[in-house]
Amino acid sequence: MTRIKANRRNFLKMGLGGTAAAVAAPYFFSPNRARANFDYGDKDNHLIILNLDGGARTVPMFNASVASRYNPYNEHASAAAWSVGGVFANAAIPFDVASGLTGSLPSITDIATDMAVSVAMDHTPDAASGEGSHTVARNWIASGYNAGGPGIMSHIMKLHKYYGSEVAKFGSFPPVVIGGGDATTPFARPAGDSEPLKTTSFAEFASQSGDGDAGEQQPDWARAFESGLDNHMRNTHSASDRTTMSRLALGKDAVEHFRNVFTDPALKVEAEPTAEKYGYTNAQLAAIFGTSTFGRNAALASRFLMEGSTAMVIGDNGWDTHSGEMTPFTNSAQTLERVLCGFNYLLKNLPHPAGGTYWDRTMVCTISEFGRDNMMAGGYNSGGGSDHTGTPAMRNQAWFMMGGAAAGGMQLGQTNSEDVSLVAGSQVYSTQNYLATWLAWLDIDYAEVFPGAAPIEDFFA
Repeated sequence: MTRIKANRRNFLKMGLGGTAAAVAAPYFFSPNRARANFDYGDKDNHLIILNLDGGARTVPMFNASVASRYNPYNEHASAAAWSVGGVFANAAIPFDVASGLTGSLPSITDIATDMAVSVAMDHTPDAASGEGSHTVARNWIASGYNAGGPGIMSHIMKLHKYYGSEVAKFGSFPPVVIGGGDATTPFARPAGDSEPLKTTSFAEFASQSGDGDAGEQQPDWARAFESGLDNHMRNTHSASDRTTMSRLALGKDAVEHFRNVFTDPALKVEAEPTAEKYGYTNAQLAAIFGTSTFGRNAALASRFLMEGSTAMVIGDNGWDTHSGEMTPFTNSAQTLERVLCGFNYLLKNLPHPAGGTYWDRTMVCTISEFGRDNMMAGGYNSGGGSDHTGTPAMRNQAWFMMGGAAAGGMQLGQTNSEDVSLVAGSQVYSTQNYLATWLAWLDIDYAEVFPGAAPIEDFFA
Protein backbone atom coordinates (compact mmCIF):
# COMPACT_ATOMS: atom_id res chain seq x y z
CA MET A 1 0.00 0.00 0.00
CA THR A 2 2.69 2.51 0.95
CA ARG A 3 4.76 1.78 -2.13
CA ILE A 4 1.77 2.18 -4.41
CA LYS A 5 0.84 5.52 -2.88
CA ALA A 6 4.41 6.79 -3.05
CA ASN A 7 4.74 5.79 -6.69
CA ARG A 8 1.39 7.40 -7.47
CA ARG A 9 2.47 10.66 -5.87
CA ASN A 10 5.73 10.66 -7.82
CA PHE A 11 3.64 9.99 -10.92
CA LEU A 12 1.49 13.03 -10.15
CA LYS A 13 4.51 15.21 -9.49
CA MET A 14 6.27 14.36 -12.74
CA GLY A 15 3.12 14.65 -14.86
CA LEU A 16 1.93 12.37 -17.65
CA GLY A 17 3.60 14.07 -20.59
CA GLY A 18 4.46 10.82 -22.37
CA THR A 19 1.13 9.05 -21.99
CA ALA A 20 -1.96 8.86 -24.12
CA ALA A 21 -3.94 10.46 -21.29
CA ALA A 22 -1.78 13.56 -21.49
CA VAL A 23 -2.58 13.94 -25.15
CA ALA A 24 -6.29 13.65 -24.45
CA ALA A 25 -6.50 16.42 -21.82
CA PRO A 26 -4.33 19.31 -20.64
CA TYR A 27 -4.79 18.32 -16.99
CA PHE A 28 -6.76 16.00 -14.75
CA PHE A 29 -9.46 17.40 -12.51
CA SER A 30 -11.62 14.82 -10.76
CA PRO A 31 -13.65 16.36 -7.90
CA ASN A 32 -14.37 12.98 -6.28
CA ARG A 33 -11.00 11.43 -7.02
CA ALA A 34 -10.11 10.57 -3.42
CA ARG A 35 -11.37 7.49 -1.62
CA ALA A 36 -14.77 7.70 0.03
CA ASN A 37 -13.28 6.49 3.31
CA PHE A 38 -10.70 9.00 4.49
CA ASP A 39 -8.12 7.21 6.63
CA TYR A 40 -6.59 10.15 8.50
CA GLY A 41 -9.49 11.91 10.22
CA ASP A 42 -9.89 11.98 13.99
CA LYS A 43 -11.92 14.18 16.32
CA ASP A 44 -8.75 14.77 18.37
CA ASN A 45 -6.90 16.24 15.38
CA HIS A 46 -6.21 19.97 15.05
CA LEU A 47 -5.99 22.41 12.16
CA ILE A 48 -4.06 25.68 11.88
CA ILE A 49 -4.90 27.75 8.79
CA LEU A 50 -2.61 30.63 7.78
CA ASN A 51 -4.63 33.00 5.61
CA LEU A 52 -2.47 35.37 3.54
CA ASP A 53 -4.89 38.27 3.20
CA GLY A 54 -4.72 40.16 -0.11
CA GLY A 55 -3.56 37.53 -2.57
CA ALA A 56 -0.10 36.15 -1.91
CA ARG A 57 2.55 35.55 -4.54
CA THR A 58 2.96 31.89 -3.57
CA VAL A 59 4.91 30.76 -6.65
CA PRO A 60 8.23 32.42 -5.63
CA MET A 61 7.84 30.88 -2.16
CA PHE A 62 6.69 27.31 -2.81
CA ASN A 63 7.10 26.65 -6.55
CA ALA A 64 10.33 28.51 -7.18
CA SER A 65 11.70 26.59 -10.20
CA VAL A 66 10.14 28.96 -12.72
CA ALA A 67 11.38 31.74 -14.98
CA SER A 68 12.68 34.90 -13.30
CA ARG A 69 9.61 36.77 -14.56
CA TYR A 70 7.61 34.75 -12.05
CA ASN A 71 10.32 34.32 -9.41
CA PRO A 72 12.98 37.04 -9.34
CA TYR A 73 14.30 35.71 -6.00
CA ASN A 74 16.03 32.48 -7.12
CA GLU A 75 15.64 29.38 -4.92
CA HIS A 76 17.24 27.44 -2.08
CA ALA A 77 18.42 23.87 -2.56
CA SER A 78 16.66 21.35 -0.33
CA ALA A 79 15.87 17.66 -0.08
CA ALA A 80 12.19 18.30 -0.85
CA ALA A 81 10.62 17.66 -4.24
CA TRP A 82 9.01 21.11 -4.24
CA SER A 83 11.18 24.19 -4.85
CA VAL A 84 11.96 26.45 -1.88
CA GLY A 85 11.97 30.14 -2.78
CA GLY A 86 15.06 32.31 -2.44
CA VAL A 87 12.88 35.05 -0.97
CA PHE A 88 13.12 33.17 2.33
CA ALA A 89 16.04 33.94 4.66
CA ASN A 90 16.72 30.22 5.17
CA ALA A 91 18.61 30.61 8.43
CA ALA A 92 18.37 28.55 11.59
CA ILE A 93 17.91 30.89 14.57
CA PRO A 94 19.75 29.86 17.77
CA PHE A 95 17.75 30.30 20.95
CA ASP A 96 19.18 32.68 23.51
CA VAL A 97 20.32 30.87 26.65
CA ALA A 98 18.13 33.16 28.72
CA SER A 99 15.03 31.84 26.97
CA GLY A 100 15.43 28.42 28.52
CA LEU A 101 15.03 26.78 25.12
CA THR A 102 17.76 24.57 23.71
CA GLY A 103 19.10 24.32 20.19
CA SER A 104 17.71 26.54 17.48
CA LEU A 105 14.68 27.23 15.38
CA PRO A 106 14.99 25.21 12.14
CA SER A 107 15.42 26.88 8.76
CA ILE A 108 12.90 26.70 5.93
CA THR A 109 14.99 24.11 4.08
CA ASP A 110 15.20 22.10 7.31
CA ILE A 111 11.42 21.83 7.43
CA ALA A 112 10.80 21.55 3.67
CA THR A 113 10.71 17.77 3.94
CA ASP A 114 7.88 18.08 6.47
CA MET A 115 5.69 20.01 4.01
CA ALA A 116 3.59 18.60 1.15
CA VAL A 117 2.97 21.24 -1.52
CA SER A 118 0.41 21.27 -4.31
CA VAL A 119 1.51 23.71 -7.02
CA ALA A 120 -1.84 23.53 -8.86
CA MET A 121 -4.57 24.70 -6.50
CA ASP A 122 -7.31 26.51 -8.41
CA HIS A 123 -10.68 27.87 -7.33
CA THR A 124 -12.33 26.86 -10.65
CA PRO A 125 -10.17 24.40 -12.58
CA ASP A 126 -12.69 24.14 -15.42
CA ALA A 127 -13.04 27.88 -15.99
CA ALA A 128 -11.44 29.68 -18.94
CA SER A 129 -9.45 31.98 -16.64
CA GLY A 130 -8.68 32.39 -12.98
CA GLU A 131 -10.81 34.30 -10.49
CA GLY A 132 -9.25 37.74 -10.02
CA SER A 133 -11.97 39.45 -7.98
CA HIS A 134 -11.10 39.90 -4.31
CA THR A 135 -14.76 39.55 -3.30
CA VAL A 136 -15.39 36.31 -5.17
CA ALA A 137 -12.01 34.81 -4.31
CA ARG A 138 -12.66 35.51 -0.63
CA ASN A 139 -15.94 33.67 -0.94
CA TRP A 140 -14.08 30.69 -2.36
CA ILE A 141 -11.40 30.47 0.31
CA ALA A 142 -13.72 31.09 3.26
CA SER A 143 -16.77 29.05 2.23
CA GLY A 144 -15.79 26.95 -0.78
CA TYR A 145 -18.47 28.59 -2.97
CA ASN A 146 -18.25 31.52 -5.38
CA ALA A 147 -21.39 33.13 -3.94
CA GLY A 148 -20.12 32.79 -0.39
CA GLY A 149 -22.13 31.51 2.54
CA PRO A 150 -21.26 30.19 5.98
CA GLY A 151 -17.55 30.25 6.71
CA ILE A 152 -15.67 26.98 7.03
CA MET A 153 -14.88 27.73 10.69
CA SER A 154 -18.58 28.06 11.47
CA HIS A 155 -19.18 24.71 9.77
CA ILE A 156 -16.51 23.22 12.02
CA MET A 157 -18.22 24.72 15.07
CA LYS A 158 -21.57 23.31 13.96
CA LEU A 159 -20.51 19.83 12.78
CA HIS A 160 -17.52 18.82 14.90
CA LYS A 161 -18.13 16.05 17.44
CA TYR A 162 -16.81 18.21 20.29
CA TYR A 163 -19.27 21.08 19.78
CA GLY A 164 -23.01 21.60 19.64
CA SER A 165 -25.83 23.94 20.60
CA GLU A 166 -25.10 23.84 24.34
CA VAL A 167 -21.77 25.23 25.52
CA ALA A 168 -21.88 23.22 28.74
CA LYS A 169 -21.52 20.06 26.66
CA PHE A 170 -18.52 21.31 24.63
CA GLY A 171 -15.62 18.89 24.77
CA SER A 172 -12.98 21.51 23.99
CA PHE A 173 -12.35 25.21 23.47
CA PRO A 174 -14.14 26.61 20.40
CA PRO A 175 -12.58 27.18 16.96
CA VAL A 176 -10.98 30.62 16.64
CA VAL A 177 -10.51 33.18 13.87
CA ILE A 178 -7.68 35.63 14.58
CA GLY A 179 -7.45 38.67 12.32
CA GLY A 180 -9.67 41.47 11.07
CA GLY A 181 -8.63 41.50 7.42
CA ASP A 182 -11.23 41.50 4.65
CA ALA A 183 -10.16 38.01 3.55
CA THR A 184 -10.00 36.59 7.09
CA THR A 185 -13.31 37.66 8.65
CA PRO A 186 -15.44 35.69 6.11
CA PHE A 187 -14.11 32.45 7.63
CA ALA A 188 -16.38 33.25 10.58
CA ARG A 189 -19.62 33.95 8.69
CA PRO A 190 -22.31 32.19 10.78
CA ALA A 191 -23.77 28.80 9.96
CA GLY A 192 -27.19 29.04 11.57
CA ASP A 193 -26.57 29.81 15.22
CA SER A 194 -22.97 28.61 15.08
CA GLU A 195 -19.87 30.75 14.66
CA PRO A 196 -16.31 30.56 16.05
CA LEU A 197 -14.64 32.82 18.56
CA LYS A 198 -13.39 35.94 16.76
CA THR A 199 -10.67 38.38 17.72
CA THR A 200 -8.84 40.86 15.53
CA SER A 201 -5.44 40.30 17.18
CA PHE A 202 -3.54 39.16 20.26
CA ALA A 203 -3.84 42.72 21.60
CA GLU A 204 -7.63 42.78 21.39
CA PHE A 205 -7.92 39.39 23.03
CA ALA A 206 -5.69 40.52 25.91
CA SER A 207 -8.22 43.26 26.66
CA GLN A 208 -11.11 40.79 26.88
CA SER A 209 -11.56 39.72 30.48
CA GLY A 210 -15.17 38.61 30.82
CA ASP A 211 -18.10 40.45 32.35
CA GLY A 212 -16.34 42.36 35.11
CA ASP A 213 -13.58 44.92 34.81
CA ALA A 214 -11.22 42.58 36.62
CA GLY A 215 -12.59 39.42 35.03
CA GLU A 216 -14.80 38.55 38.00
CA GLN A 217 -17.61 36.12 37.32
CA GLN A 218 -21.26 37.14 37.28
CA PRO A 219 -23.26 35.89 40.27
CA ASP A 220 -25.41 32.89 39.40
CA TRP A 221 -28.62 34.89 39.90
CA ALA A 222 -27.44 37.61 37.50
CA ARG A 223 -26.49 35.10 34.81
CA ALA A 224 -29.82 33.31 35.18
CA PHE A 225 -31.69 36.64 34.98
CA GLU A 226 -29.77 37.62 31.84
CA SER A 227 -30.43 34.22 30.26
CA GLY A 228 -34.12 34.61 30.97
CA LEU A 229 -34.16 38.00 29.28
CA ASP A 230 -32.28 36.56 26.28
CA ASN A 231 -34.76 33.70 25.94
CA HIS A 232 -37.75 36.04 26.22
CA MET A 233 -36.35 38.36 23.54
CA ARG A 234 -35.55 35.42 21.27
CA ASN A 235 -39.01 33.87 21.60
CA THR A 236 -40.82 37.10 20.77
CA HIS A 237 -39.01 37.80 17.49
CA SER A 238 -39.08 36.37 13.97
CA ALA A 239 -37.28 33.17 13.03
CA SER A 240 -34.42 35.03 11.34
CA ASP A 241 -33.94 37.26 14.39
CA ARG A 242 -34.13 34.25 16.70
CA THR A 243 -31.16 32.70 14.89
CA THR A 244 -29.08 35.82 15.46
CA MET A 245 -30.12 36.06 19.10
CA SER A 246 -29.36 32.39 19.67
CA ARG A 247 -25.90 32.96 18.26
CA LEU A 248 -25.32 35.90 20.62
CA ALA A 249 -26.56 33.90 23.60
CA LEU A 250 -24.26 31.03 22.65
CA GLY A 251 -21.36 33.50 22.56
CA LYS A 252 -22.19 34.75 26.05
CA ASP A 253 -22.36 31.19 27.32
CA ALA A 254 -18.99 30.43 25.76
CA VAL A 255 -17.34 33.40 27.48
CA GLU A 256 -18.84 32.30 30.81
CA HIS A 257 -17.98 28.63 30.34
CA PHE A 258 -14.37 29.28 29.29
CA ARG A 259 -13.76 32.18 31.67
CA ASN A 260 -10.64 30.51 33.01
CA VAL A 261 -9.14 30.67 29.52
CA PHE A 262 -10.17 34.25 28.81
CA THR A 263 -8.74 35.51 32.09
CA ASP A 264 -5.57 33.40 32.15
CA PRO A 265 -2.41 35.59 32.07
CA ALA A 266 -0.85 33.03 29.71
CA LEU A 267 -3.26 34.23 27.01
CA LYS A 268 -1.79 37.75 27.22
CA VAL A 269 1.08 36.71 25.01
CA GLU A 270 2.79 40.10 24.88
CA ALA A 271 1.87 41.79 28.16
CA GLU A 272 2.68 38.82 30.43
CA PRO A 273 6.06 37.45 29.22
CA THR A 274 6.70 35.35 32.34
CA ALA A 275 3.25 33.72 32.36
CA GLU A 276 3.66 29.98 31.83
CA LYS A 277 1.27 27.20 30.89
CA TYR A 278 1.72 23.74 29.40
CA GLY A 279 5.49 24.05 29.76
CA TYR A 280 6.05 27.30 27.84
CA THR A 281 6.27 30.92 28.93
CA ASN A 282 5.08 33.70 26.69
CA ALA A 283 8.68 34.87 26.39
CA GLN A 284 9.55 31.43 24.98
CA LEU A 285 6.69 31.65 22.48
CA ALA A 286 8.10 35.02 21.42
CA ALA A 287 11.50 33.38 20.91
CA ILE A 288 9.82 30.72 18.77
CA PHE A 289 7.46 32.87 16.65
CA GLY A 290 9.07 36.29 16.83
CA THR A 291 7.40 39.54 17.91
CA SER A 292 5.70 40.61 14.68
CA THR A 293 1.90 40.89 14.75
CA PHE A 294 1.74 37.60 12.81
CA GLY A 295 4.14 36.01 15.29
CA ARG A 296 2.20 37.22 18.31
CA ASN A 297 -1.05 35.99 16.78
CA ALA A 298 0.62 32.61 16.14
CA ALA A 299 1.57 32.52 19.82
CA LEU A 300 -2.05 33.24 20.77
CA ALA A 301 -3.23 30.49 18.42
CA SER A 302 -0.76 28.14 20.12
CA ARG A 303 -2.35 28.95 23.46
CA PHE A 304 -5.79 28.15 22.04
CA LEU A 305 -4.36 24.92 20.65
CA MET A 306 -3.05 23.98 24.10
CA GLU A 307 -6.52 24.65 25.52
CA GLY A 308 -7.95 22.11 23.06
CA SER A 309 -9.29 24.22 20.20
CA THR A 310 -9.76 22.04 17.14
CA ALA A 311 -9.19 24.68 14.48
CA MET A 312 -7.73 28.17 14.15
CA VAL A 313 -7.41 30.68 11.33
CA ILE A 314 -4.62 33.25 11.61
CA GLY A 315 -4.90 36.10 9.14
CA ASP A 316 -1.88 38.04 7.93
CA ASN A 317 -2.38 41.30 6.02
CA GLY A 318 -0.19 43.01 3.46
CA TRP A 319 0.01 40.57 0.55
CA ASP A 320 -1.74 42.74 -2.07
CA THR A 321 1.38 44.31 -3.61
CA HIS A 322 0.47 46.09 -6.86
CA SER A 323 3.51 48.37 -6.62
CA GLY A 324 6.77 48.66 -4.72
CA GLU A 325 6.64 44.95 -4.02
CA MET A 326 10.19 43.82 -3.36
CA THR A 327 10.68 44.93 0.24
CA PRO A 328 7.10 44.34 1.50
CA PHE A 329 6.89 40.92 -0.14
CA THR A 330 10.28 39.87 1.22
CA ASN A 331 9.28 41.02 4.71
CA SER A 332 5.95 39.19 4.53
CA ALA A 333 7.54 36.01 3.19
CA GLN A 334 10.20 35.96 5.90
CA THR A 335 7.63 36.65 8.62
CA LEU A 336 5.59 33.72 7.29
CA GLU A 337 8.80 31.68 7.26
CA ARG A 338 9.38 32.43 10.97
CA VAL A 339 5.82 31.38 11.83
CA LEU A 340 6.13 28.14 9.85
CA CYS A 341 9.45 27.22 11.41
CA GLY A 342 8.01 28.16 14.80
CA PHE A 343 5.04 25.83 14.48
CA ASN A 344 7.32 23.07 13.23
CA TYR A 345 9.47 23.40 16.34
CA LEU A 346 6.65 23.84 18.87
CA LEU A 347 4.35 21.09 17.64
CA LYS A 348 7.16 18.54 17.67
CA ASN A 349 7.99 19.38 21.29
CA LEU A 350 4.48 19.82 22.73
CA PRO A 351 2.96 16.67 24.30
CA HIS A 352 -0.62 15.92 23.26
CA PRO A 353 -3.09 14.76 25.93
CA ALA A 354 -4.13 11.84 23.68
CA GLY A 355 -0.51 10.65 23.47
CA GLY A 356 2.46 11.54 21.31
CA THR A 357 2.91 15.19 20.39
CA TYR A 358 0.75 17.83 18.75
CA TRP A 359 2.88 17.29 15.64
CA ASP A 360 1.22 13.89 15.23
CA ARG A 361 -2.28 15.38 15.33
CA THR A 362 -1.99 18.85 13.81
CA MET A 363 -1.95 20.09 10.24
CA VAL A 364 -0.64 23.57 9.43
CA CYS A 365 -1.76 24.84 6.03
CA THR A 366 -2.03 28.03 4.02
CA ILE A 367 -4.57 29.69 1.76
CA SER A 368 -4.96 33.02 -0.05
CA GLU A 369 -7.37 34.68 -2.50
CA PHE A 370 -5.16 34.14 -5.56
CA GLY A 371 -1.58 34.31 -6.78
CA ARG A 372 -0.01 37.14 -8.78
CA ASP A 373 0.64 37.87 -12.47
CA ASN A 374 1.18 40.66 -15.03
CA MET A 375 4.94 40.76 -14.55
CA MET A 376 7.52 41.97 -17.05
CA ALA A 377 10.78 40.17 -17.73
CA GLY A 378 12.39 41.59 -14.58
CA GLY A 379 9.78 39.98 -12.33
CA TYR A 380 7.42 42.90 -11.64
CA ASN A 381 4.86 45.08 -13.36
CA SER A 382 5.60 48.67 -14.42
CA GLY A 383 5.07 49.85 -10.85
CA GLY A 384 7.43 47.30 -9.36
CA GLY A 385 4.60 45.07 -8.14
CA SER A 386 2.25 42.37 -9.39
CA ASP A 387 -1.44 42.00 -10.20
CA HIS A 388 -4.22 39.40 -10.45
CA THR A 389 -5.64 39.29 -13.96
CA GLY A 390 -6.49 35.59 -14.28
CA THR A 391 -3.46 34.03 -16.00
CA PRO A 392 -1.99 30.62 -15.02
CA ALA A 393 0.63 32.30 -12.80
CA MET A 394 -2.21 33.75 -10.73
CA ARG A 395 -4.63 30.84 -10.66
CA ASN A 396 -2.15 27.98 -10.04
CA GLN A 397 -1.45 28.69 -6.40
CA ALA A 398 1.05 26.73 -4.32
CA TRP A 399 -0.59 25.68 -1.06
CA PHE A 400 0.88 23.32 1.50
CA MET A 401 0.03 21.10 4.41
CA MET A 402 2.60 20.51 7.16
CA GLY A 403 2.35 18.02 10.01
CA GLY A 404 3.21 14.54 11.15
CA ALA A 405 0.64 12.95 8.83
CA ALA A 406 1.65 14.97 5.76
CA ALA A 407 3.47 13.43 2.81
CA GLY A 408 6.47 15.54 3.76
CA GLY A 409 8.65 16.88 0.96
CA MET A 410 6.19 15.82 -1.74
CA GLN A 411 5.05 18.02 -4.62
CA LEU A 412 1.59 17.44 -6.07
CA GLY A 413 1.14 18.51 -9.67
CA GLN A 414 3.59 20.21 -12.00
CA THR A 415 3.68 23.54 -13.81
CA ASN A 416 5.68 24.74 -16.81
CA SER A 417 8.61 26.89 -15.77
CA GLU A 418 8.15 29.48 -18.51
CA ASP A 419 4.58 30.60 -17.65
CA VAL A 420 3.39 28.54 -14.61
CA SER A 421 0.76 26.81 -16.77
CA LEU A 422 -0.08 23.21 -15.97
CA VAL A 423 2.09 20.52 -17.50
CA ALA A 424 -0.05 18.30 -19.71
CA GLY A 425 -1.62 15.57 -17.62
CA SER A 426 -0.79 17.17 -14.27
CA GLN A 427 -3.28 16.86 -11.44
CA VAL A 428 -5.11 20.05 -10.41
CA TYR A 429 -7.24 20.39 -7.28
CA SER A 430 -10.08 22.77 -6.51
CA THR A 431 -10.52 24.95 -3.44
CA GLN A 432 -13.49 22.80 -2.48
CA ASN A 433 -11.23 19.72 -2.46
CA TYR A 434 -8.84 21.58 -0.18
CA LEU A 435 -11.51 22.70 2.29
CA ALA A 436 -13.07 19.22 2.25
CA THR A 437 -9.63 17.94 3.30
CA TRP A 438 -9.71 20.18 6.35
CA LEU A 439 -13.12 18.86 7.39
CA ALA A 440 -12.15 15.23 6.81
CA TRP A 441 -8.95 15.69 8.86
CA LEU A 442 -11.15 16.78 11.80
CA ASP A 443 -13.42 13.73 11.30
CA ILE A 444 -16.30 15.86 10.00
CA ASP A 445 -18.59 14.58 7.25
CA TYR A 446 -17.34 16.83 4.46
CA ALA A 447 -20.21 15.73 2.17
CA GLU A 448 -22.63 17.77 4.30
CA VAL A 449 -20.82 20.92 3.17
CA PHE A 450 -19.27 19.86 -0.16
CA PRO A 451 -21.37 17.07 -1.68
CA GLY A 452 -19.54 17.35 -5.01
CA ALA A 453 -15.96 17.34 -3.68
CA ALA A 454 -13.70 15.03 -1.73
CA PRO A 455 -10.55 15.40 0.38
CA ILE A 456 -7.10 15.34 -1.22
CA GLU A 457 -5.61 12.08 -0.03
CA ASP A 458 -2.35 12.79 -1.84
CA PHE A 459 -1.42 15.34 0.83
CA PHE A 460 -0.98 12.51 3.33
CA ALA A 461 1.74 9.97 3.96
